[in-house]
Amino acid sequence: MRRIYLTFPLLIFLGCLHSPQAVEDPVLDMQGFVDVFERYEADCPYFAHKEIDWKELAAIYYPIVSQCETEDEYIEVIIEMLAELQDAAIYFRKYDELGELVETVYPYIQEYDVNYDMDVLVEHYLEPNGWAGWEDGYCEGFGWCDPSVLPYVFLDTIPDLLYPQALDSLDAFVAECIELAVPGVIIDVRMNPYGVGTHFCGHGLMGRFTDHSRAVAIYRSRSGPEYDQYWDDRPAVFPGGSQQYTGTVFLLVGENCNNKSENMTANFMNFPNVVLVGDTTRGSVSTLSTVNITDNWQCKVVTETILTNGKHWIEGAGIPPDVFVEATEGDFAAGVDPVLDHAIEMLEEIR
Repeated sequence: MRRIYLTFPLLIFLGCLHSPQAVEDPVLDMQGFVDVFERYEADCPYFAHKEIDWKELAAIYYPIVSQCETEDEYIEVIIEMLAELQDAAIYFRKYDELGELVETVYPYIQEYDVNYDMDVLVEHYLEPNGWAGWEDGYCEGFGWCDPSVLPYVFLDTIPDLLYPQALDSLDAFVAECIELAVPGVIIDVRMNPYGVGTHFCGHGLMGRFTDHSRAVAIYRSRSGPEYDQYWDDRPAVFPGGSQQYTGTVFLLVGENCNNKSENMTANFMNFPNVVLVGDTTRGSVSTLSTVNITDNWQCKVVTETILTNGKHWIEGAGIPPDVFVEATEGDFAAGVDPVLDHAIEMLEEIR
């Protein structure tokens, strides 16, 4: 894939576009700012979609950051510049001299509602329905209920190809569902906001629910210097495990779903046996890489994003459910999870 990197003199030129006499010599080393600028200019895939002129944005912030006298001021201005991208996935990390993480900063904080309550879920649904799971159950972020009572899978952590022991344990659940001939299962990712999306996030899990390969989401990156030059990759999900369950899958989603869970949703939604239930996902699916700005500060830069199979942008929009279900604080106070209740009702209808 072609990568275009701009030079430091060009960056100075951009900073001096409108009033060259107003820009003085930088106070601090500007290499970190340059590195961030060049990586975004070469790699960020959503500038055209969001109608962002990154060169113009850098031209506005360069004179400001060039006159910062302390590292904290320097970082603060770069954080402010990246906030303009309105991407909730981007973050900065500060480390001390021993390499210990001391601070994490998100330039853009996205407001969202959560459509589940963990206490209600555990007390009123998981524990009464034969909860079991990998190692320590839901505290480990992965497990299921007794399929003969409630064929339900809980995913606070999405097991992937890096954790074969988790996928092996999922096979026991799948085998029991097949043996019991249950017509549908419920997979819950509403509580999963973690990590940065990758091509194969959740592919191992999804492979347990298809008996042949399926084209899924589009992974989009830049292919040239223009903001609308793209390279699209279309990896497939292949059957996995000793057996595959092909009945209906009710996938529970909501605004708390982003990155890994939103990535998996973008893939899973292409299965004809999958029904999305709940609320629209958050719309934050950037794949990130690291740039060192100073000895103490790192910044995450966007190198890839995800589109639906039909080429609809997920970044900033999210994925709407097939079946919308409202969940309120009043529901949770009453010990009710309306999203899961609705999925259970849909499951009963196909029994």
